[in-house]
This record gives sequence, structure tokens and C-alpha cells, in this order.
Amino acid sequence: SSGLMIYGKKDELVPAENINELNKRLSAQKGINVEFESVTDANHFFSKAGQTLTKVLNKYIKKESALY
Repeated sequence: SSGLMIYGKKDELVPAENINELNKRLSAQKGINVEFESVTDANHFFSKAGQTLTKVLNKYIKKESALY
């Protein structure tokens, strides 16, 4: 299974340590490839970071679509 985890660098609800731990745990599992992308000015709800979020999502979708 694969996917994309997008998180805001200014997330006030989920500490960066939790994101790093999740990345570490998922990376250790066989057959799982989850990419982690941060959005510098985004909070937990990506307020005022919608355009950047859309760019990150479109980049991932374009890359994954090219594989099929």
C-alpha cells in the first residue's frame, strides 16, 4: 500500500515528533511506501495554505498517474 501524508509545519495539534514516529513505523513495514510532505506555513487545518496544499496533491497525483 502507498500514499501521501501531508502535514503543516505549524500544526498546533499534532507535534512533529508524532509525524516522525509515524513515518518511522510505516517505513519499517514491508510493502508500504508513504511519502511525507510538509507545508511550511500550514496549520493542522491548512488554513490559508490551500494553494500550496493543492500543488502538493497535484504533484503527487501526476507522479502516481504516470506509473499506470
